[in-house]
Amino acid sequence: MSLIDEIKHCELCLHGRAKPGQVQWALHEHQIIRGPLRKKSTGKRFATIVLCYWCHMERIHGNEDWPEARQLACLMKSRPRDYDLVAYNLLKVPNAPKRITQDEVDAWLARMSEWGAE
Repeated sequence: MSLIDEIKHCELCLHGRAKPGQVQWALHEHQIIRGPLRKKSTGKRFATIVLCYWCHMERIHGNEDWPEARQLACLMKSRPRDYDLVAYNLLKVPNAPKRITQDEVDAWLARMSEWGAE
């Protein structure tokens, strides 16, 4: 079973699966790690979130307002059992296991609580 089949909704906007003709709501697996290491994160639940096409392309892709720590906060909120900051950091930069701290992720979680969404 794919992650999309399991989750069945966008982990940001919570929109469900697309109906035929609703391309903007088609779900994608988004690897939080970008660049050349992106391929290494494929299939790693601790490094992947499910996004609808709109959230993927309009909210996250290339947006400085969605740094890795914020995306990891989304993962932690949506799927706490899959969240593993240590494994994520080791995958991204093996010699920098604390490059993103739990405090950074927690700060984004607090903001999400204040906003009441995401």
